[in-house]
Amino acid sequence: KGYAESMDIPGLKFHVHNEEGRAPMALIEIPGNGKKNIMVYGHLDKQPHMEGWTEGTGPTTPTIIGDKLYGRGSTDDGYVSFATLTAVKNILDQGQEIPRIVLVLEAEEESGSKDLVYLLEKCKDIIKTPDVCLCCDSGALDYKTLWLTSSLRGSMGMNVKVSIAKDAFHSGICGGAMPETFRIANNLLDRLEDPITKRMEKFEVEIEDRFKEEAKNIVGLVGTDLYKDFKLLEGCRPIHHDNLEEMYLNINWRPALAVCGADGLPTLSKAGNVVRASTSLRLKIRLPPSLDAKEMCDEVVKTLSEDVPFGAKIEFDDVSSGSGWVMKDLKEETSKAIHESSEEFYEKKAGLYGIGGSIPFLKTLEGIYPETEILAMGVGGNDCNIHAPDETLDIPYMKKFIPTLSHILAKMA
Repeated sequence: KGYAESMDIPGLKFHVHNEEGRAPMALIEIPGNGKKNIMVYGHLDKQPHMEGWTEGTGPTTPTIIGDKLYGRGSTDDGYVSFATLTAVKNILDQGQEIPRIVLVLEAEEESGSKDLVYLLEKCKDIIKTPDVCLCCDSGALDYKTLWLTSSLRGSMGMNVKVSIAKDAFHSGICGGAMPETFRIANNLLDRLEDPITKRMEKFEVEIEDRFKEEAKNIVGLVGTDLYKDFKLLEGCRPIHHDNLEEMYLNINWRPALAVCGADGLPTLSKAGNVVRASTSLRLKIRLPPSLDAKEMCDEVVKTLSEDVPFGAKIEFDDVSSGSGWVMKDLKEETSKAIHESSEEFYEKKAGLYGIGGSIPFLKTLEGIYPETEILAMGVGGNDCNIHAPDETLDIPYMKKFIPTLSHILAKMA
């Protein structure tokens, strides 16, 4: 609030919607000339701090090393309010007009946006109906281009518990008779993902030719940089290392399973010679952008629940899902504003690429405002370590991104 008010932007109003039992939402309203209504989305909440930050940096200690600003939320998504307000101030200082702008800052994006629809409804008199929504929570394929996101995968998560007995039992007495729940869990996961091909064909969709062409273009641009930031160990290789176009489609348009956590497994130093009574796994599945995540979530539960080996008991909890998103064709004037602004600072038109991550907010917004043009963009390159230790913001890229955003907003006025 202090930064917003310090910019001395005419008519700026700062709003906070805060009620017990709900996440808060902050809104910054700038009246502009009122000819168009532009919504800029960002979020204030951050991922957990985590351990393992480079010495001299930290999640809550902003530190510049070289061209990088270190700190939790530097890229995801703390930059948005500062960048937007600076872009607006830049336009006004040059004597140009701005459209009406409402900066909408959510406070629970990293935990599922469960109150978002409710909050948008509560704040509708401030937001009104946007002509264009700029979601600035996406990424950048490289730092040489202004990137728009063509698609985002959906996601679903759940805890799955497999139980076979009331208590663990001595493996010398029951081993060979009492089934191992870790192996049962593995067998169940094989129903979702082929253990050899690593494909989840039951949850795949037909990929349109335009996205296959996008894969070809992106691979021609970045080559093996597509996976260089994965930090694979020497001698290890990614899936489809010999077919990068298929790797791109795997990352952006095909489902993928990750086992993110486990319970019921003691640490190695405390492991006894027993067959354990249960195993719990935290599953995260990325889904094709065009699939209904809730329907797929129900299908996963059904697939894992039917005819379980040895009659083992299956329990599910903390189940959540969010659908993906595919960018619609832009109006000519919007496309022109984006590409001309990009050419001014990046010396080329904006690029288009898919991201395998998820921003369920976009599908939600599309449902609330079906006539609104929605664009997803951001500053997070593959080296930014979003959600991990050493999250960074690339400063030279920001120095181009902010004036480009200024030009886009000015042209939309």
